[in-house]
Amino acid sequence: MIINHLIKNNILPYKIRHLIKDQYGLLHSTELLLSIMLLLFIIAAIANLSDSLNEKILSEEEFNTLETIAIESSDYLLNNPGNPENWEDDDGLNNGIVSNNIIPGLAVKKKKVENGEFYSESESDEMIMSNSISYNKLMKVKNNYDVLIERNLLNGSYQSSMAIYPLKSKIGPFVMGNLDDNVNDNDIAVVNRTVKCDYYSSFVLYDFNDFELIGDDVDGDEICNHDTNPDLTNHTNDERSLWLCKNFRIYKKSLEDYDYYLISDESVKSSNSYWILESLNRTNDDKERLNQEVIDLNPFFINDMENSSEDIYSIHFNVDKNHINDFKTVLVAIPKNMTNELISNGELKYDYFKVQDVNFIMKMSYD
Repeated sequence: MIINHLIKNNILPYKIRHLIKDQYGLLHSTELLLSIMLLLFIIAAIANLSDSLNEKILSEEEFNTLETIAIESSDYLLNNPGNPENWEDDDGLNNGIVSNNIIPGLAVKKKKVENGEFYSESESDEMIMSNSISYNKLMKVKNNYDVLIERNLLNGSYQSSMAIYPLKSKIGPFVMGNLDDNVNDNDIAVVNRTVKCDYYSSFVLYDFNDFELIGDDVDGDEICNHDTNPDLTNHTNDERSLWLCKNFRIYKKSLEDYDYYLISDESVKSSNSYWILESLNRTNDDKERLNQEVIDLNPFFINDMENSSEDIYSIHFNVDKNHINDFKTVLVAIPKNMTNELISNGELKYDYFKVQDVNFIMKMSYD
């Protein structure tokens, strides 16, 4: 059938057509061999073209299914905390031992502050934060990606990768997955969502940028002990600067589990800001220039609470009104088992302790 088509449309070389039409025609053996080889090449090329066309049609059909699965998988990851809840706390994940029953989800649940406990998760499903993902869960997924995502979530039928790209931050992208670099781009389904990532914001005890400026004043609900103690300099705002003051309690037992840091954006070096840290029993009027991005507070707390189980502290910032936008500082409590990891990864930086808008991108292809 193919040969008749080639003859009818004059696709074959003249000598081959002549040989086929004239069964008694003669050709030299070399010419005959070359003609037969050329004929076989043309037939193979046409057959291959036909297979490619069929494959292309099949790929288009499969791509619609692939895209649907990619969208559904992304929506599940972004809108569910996972099953079981708190799956990220499973001890086996730290050793590469992953239960078949874990279906990972990245959604964040609202949290509340409790003295001494710091943060505890709400048990209500209604408290799931929409369009927000957990950086802690992302890290657990990255370390166990092939099992958590490709085996448990995608049933081993697909290759995939995930990444988050901060929109306005000095934080770099966070990429994970096993998508083969040789996969044709046309065979990859891509889902892109803009969401919020909490990074390490759950470790923040106080964000000193939450004070609301009202004209030339600042709206703070804290009572400063300097304003009621005649022996201390009054922390009243003046024409040039604002005072931001906050009180907080530290338990000695917490020092066994947490490392305390004051972390500022690099812009604080040009903010012309000063700070004071004191306990109620050891007041202090000596201001220090705030020109370090990371200040370790643990030595101060450890020495101060040598003979006490807890104490109330006050931290005071004096900020130049002309540089108020350069003042970006948080007080954080980091679990001790994570401190060295954050330092080695270069993540003990201000931006990592703020919720960030990110692009969440998931790519999938058939395995």
